[in-house]
Amino acid sequence: MADEEKRTGSPLGIIVALGAAGLLLVLLLFRSSPRNDLPPEQGPMAAALVSTMMTNGVLVNYDCSQSAAWVNRAVWDKYNAEQKRNMTLGLATVCETQHAGYHISVVDYDAKREIAAFDGRQFTMK
Repeated sequence: MADEEKRTGSPLGIIVALGAAGLLLVLLLFRSSPRNDLPPEQGPMAAALVSTMMTNGVLVNYDCSQSAAWVNRAVWDKYNAEQKRNMTLGLATVCETQHAGYHISVVDYDAKREIAAFDGRQFTMK
């Protein structure tokens, strides 16, 4: 090899490199753009769940600005632990879609005591 020989790049290599860079840019944009990590269909599903909870009489009221939901304990106790967890997560999801945070405290309407909570990571039931 002599110093005068030039190295030439193939057009295919340039196209592959630009494609990889573009893919990396797109992935970085998608990773940083959403405010929450909820899939798009979770908001309407959670709203439907909360509406059903109101209709069934388990949910008396909720206020996302206070991160609180008040339930009828007699009806709440008819559900199993997994259903209570799902209802609590549904309430937290509705609050997240209202930009009030992904957490909720479920309070017994009559006794005014917390009976379940979700802090964004962990569900607790008392």
